[in-house]
Amino acid sequence: MEDLNAFDRSTKFWVFTGKVKQQIDPISKEPVPLRYATNKELLPEKEGFVQGFVTGEWKYYADNRGKEYYDEDGTKHTITELGEEVPEDALLEAPVIPLTVSEQKALASAECTTRINQHWNQIGQINASLGVYGELDTANCAAWISSNRSALIALLSREDLLEIDVADDQHWPVFEDSSE
Repeated sequence: MEDLNAFDRSTKFWVFTGKVKQQIDPISKEPVPLRYATNKELLPEKEGFVQGFVTGEWKYYADNRGKEYYDEDGTKHTITELGEEVPEDALLEAPVIPLTVSEQKALASAECTTRINQHWNQIGQINASLGVYGELDTANCAAWISSNRSALIALLSREDLLEIDVADDQHWPVFEDSSE
C-alpha cells in the first residue's frame, strides 16, 4: 500500500493534513480512489507556510494565524485566516500614543473625584450638604472637596500637564481627619 498526502477539502486551500495509506479494493485488487488525497509529492517544508492542494498541485500559503499587529492608531488586529499576510505598514508592537490635552484633563478630573470619594463618598457629601452631620464634619467635607478641587485647578493650569502623572500623590492634598 502506497502512502498518499491527504488534504482537507473543507478549507479554502485544501490544506495538507498528513499521510494516509492507499486502500486496495479486495475484489478488484485496484486502488480505491480517495477524494481527499493525492500521490503528488509535497513541496519542501517552508517555515511560516502551509501547503495546500489547489488546481492539482501543492502550493505554499502563508500561515500567520494568531499573529497580532497594530495600526498606527493603536488598533490591534489578529490574523485568523490562512493565506492572510501582515500588512507592510503594520506595527508588530503596540505604538505609544501620547494623550491629548483633553484626555489628560479628563484623567486629572477623574483622579480628583476618586480622591474626594475615598474619604467622603457621595452619600456622605450629600449628608454634609443637607446638614445631617454636625458642623465639624460638614466643614471637613467642604474643606476636603475644596482642597482637591484647588489641586485640580493647579494641575490643569500647568504647562507640563502632558508630561506629569496626574495620579501621583505629590499633586494632591493629604487627608487629615480632624473630627477625631
